[in-house]
Amino acid sequence: MTAVDRIAARVEAAERDSAPWPMGPRSVLFLQGPISDFFDRLGRALVERGHAVHRINLHLGDQLFWRLPAVDFRGRFDRWRPFVGDFLDRHRVTDLVVHGDRRPHHIVAAEEARARGIRVYSTDLGYVRPDWLTLEYDGMSTYSRFPRDPAAIRELAERLPPVDLARRFRPVSFAWTAALDVVYNVAQVVGRPLYPQYRWHGVFHPYTEYAGWIVTLARYRLTRAATVAAKVRLQADPKSYFLFPLQLATDYQIRAHSPFADAREAIRQVIASFAASGSRRKLVLIVHPLDNGLVGWAPLALTLAREHGVADRVQVLRDGTPLEVLRRAAGVVTINSTVGLTALIEGVPVKVLGNAVFDVPGLTCQDPLDRFWDDPAPPEPELLQAFVRSLVGTTQVSGGYYEREAKARAVAGFVERLEGGLFPLSSLSPAELAGRQVRETAFAVAILGAARGIGRALARDYAAPGVSLFLAGEPQSGLEAVAEDCRRRGAVVACCADPAGLDRALAAFADRNPIELLVARAGAVAIGTAAERMRQRGRGRIGLVPALDRRHGFAGVTDGRAGIEAMQAEADALRHRLGGSGVAVSVARPGRVAASIAARWAAPGLLDVGEDRAARLIRRGFARGVEDIAVPGPVVAASQALPRLAARAHVWATGVFAPAAPAIVPAVEEEPLPGESGAGN
Repeated sequence: MTAVDRIAARVEAAERDSAPWPMGPRSVLFLQGPISDFFDRLGRALVERGHAVHRINLHLGDQLFWRLPAVDFRGRFDRWRPFVGDFLDRHRVTDLVVHGDRRPHHIVAAEEARARGIRVYSTDLGYVRPDWLTLEYDGMSTYSRFPRDPAAIRELAERLPPVDLARRFRPVSFAWTAALDVVYNVAQVVGRPLYPQYRWHGVFHPYTEYAGWIVTLARYRLTRAATVAAKVRLQADPKSYFLFPLQLATDYQIRAHSPFADAREAIRQVIASFAASGSRRKLVLIVHPLDNGLVGWAPLALTLAREHGVADRVQVLRDGTPLEVLRRAAGVVTINSTVGLTALIEGVPVKVLGNAVFDVPGLTCQDPLDRFWDDPAPPEPELLQAFVRSLVGTTQVSGGYYEREAKARAVAGFVERLEGGLFPLSSLSPAELAGRQVRETAFAVAILGAARGIGRALARDYAAPGVSLFLAGEPQSGLEAVAEDCRRRGAVVACCADPAGLDRALAAFADRNPIELLVARAGAVAIGTAAERMRQRGRGRIGLVPALDRRHGFAGVTDGRAGIEAMQAEADALRHRLGGSGVAVSVARPGRVAASIAARWAAPGLLDVGEDRAARLIRRGFARGVEDIAVPGPVVAASQALPRLAARAHVWATGVFAPAAPAIVPAVEEEPLPGESGAGN
């Protein structure tokens, strides 16, 4: 099959995968949106067109920007999965829309939606700035369906019209967006009693950020003139400097789509590489204009520059990158900031360190960073033109979240795209996702029995960038679904659904990725092979878990005392066999206190902590080196038993002190009001 045939086949498959909405109303669920009333306006536009619209608020700030009817989720994060899954079923949701696809609540909701065949739409600020928003299936950056193959990009461009990137809308003032941000986050904090279990997705507490901003703004007033003068001097000497625009410390583009835990690691790598190159140009780090000042970028960079002997050639400037400074740079190094795409549009060479939709051969430098400093090549003009046309035509919507005219334009564009279906880009294959990994494996986990129950929950919980997972289990369909969830959380995943080939597949995985943790049900045949590999390496942990009931978690093994004792015996045998080798063995089982109460009251529900929470507790036990992990522990068991004890006391008191019941008179059934249901009356 030729390259053209392969592209045609992918387009045909994508068109089937991205067919437009069928006739009839849809049921759309919105989760957290941008800090504006954009989602509310979009929801109203959909309602006017006959579609059902739903919303789940996660904290008080969400309520402020959504005036349509909504449901509030006030539970723990590990109760979110069953809650949102039940919501999707009850309301027959057909489409899920989220802002920021890497937020923890959004990741879980997307997994539950995909399992039901529900389309997931992700939106955020545009890849192209300003005046554009991004709207894609599934996710962005690493998880974007937009191709990275130049041939596929050129083929897409032939099917799409030219684009005009001229500014259309009035810029939004910083004061207005800052005011919205303060209102949103202060509401989130003061509304904590109403949503006591909400899990904030940011790095810093909002009040800490605002304190940093106060200091930053005060410093800005004192240093603004010097900063402007330094930038003027730079642009007066074209090609004499490289730019490294820094991203926000809280940016998910770094946390989820780069090889770095934060931008400080990137600064260390970039300065070390620049110093080793011997380049006589300058390296200028530009602090993000919205940086909160809580990380001392300048002291860090200048200290590193002195250590590497390039203090005279490294400079740190604040308040963003003016276009003229960008245009005249010799090159731009970025983790995955959209400044990189702006630089390409201006013809400036770019080196990407993370995952970005514009990191395409022919556009950006594909050589190692150490070779970028010598003579970087600019993007190919023809490919760049095709890329911009394809990217805008398939993933971008004209408009914005804040200014009135921009919002109106964006709402109209979103409605058109949602009703007509997004451009047919094919979904990513496992091989494509694996090819976009940018973080080397730091931790390898093998989970046997990962297709359901606690194994499935543990696989999702461990899945993250830098983690390699080996998943085995049946049925194959369930295993493939879990594997896709884990890949979309950033892990590299290998699967085996064939029991006969399990030993061989596990050994091959262990050769590539030394296993640090093996999780298996008691009696699993492959434990012996993996345990021997770990013994030879002299480190690792084996975790034994019971074969949990898919629906009721640990409640499903309340009466399985013999199975628990057998698992304990197997753990003791493994400890004896591996003694002194550096390999530890842990057992996760129903807590004795909880099991005793559940048995005495004939209430197995006391042990039902849910898959996600059980996985979190077990993982915490593994990390702490606990050999006997009780799920739930005595504290949780007592907290779950108290409401039941109170209910029993109430029933007893009612039976003892209640007056005699009066005679029951049959009620006359009334007709419901016209146009209303009987229950509604």
